[in-house]
Amino acid sequence: MIDVSVGKRCESKYASYLIKTFGATWDGTTFHRFFSVIEQARAYVPDSEIVGFFLCALERPPVMTGLIFCDDRHDFPPGLPAHTPPIVRRFYREGYLIVEACTGGLFVVAHWYHENGALRPFYELH
Repeated sequence: MIDVSVGKRCESKYASYLIKTFGATWDGTTFHRFFSVIEQARAYVPDSEIVGFFLCALERPPVMTGLIFCDDRHDFPPGLPAHTPPIVRRFYREGYLIVEACTGGLFVVAHWYHENGALRPFYELH
């Protein structure tokens, strides 16, 4: 794994996003449509620079953690847990928090984990 602490060099490789696949493949993906909060965020923030949309996002400085959807590389199935590289900037667009990683990638927080109430563990594949 790559150390994403603030003092370390920021790498632009895809591995720096620390997506946890748990052996998941596209063949095992059964989404017929995305969650409504993801669809709404995509409609309000249709930017080609967006790397992905987070569901159940947690802020764990210096990184953002969540279940990633609509990753722009289409290498991984939706709903996998991911950590961003260190966050260098944050701003709001259309009411959504957008964070910029040190690699230049932009992530939209479509839904916060604390909005769930009492649910199962975060690391569960949705």
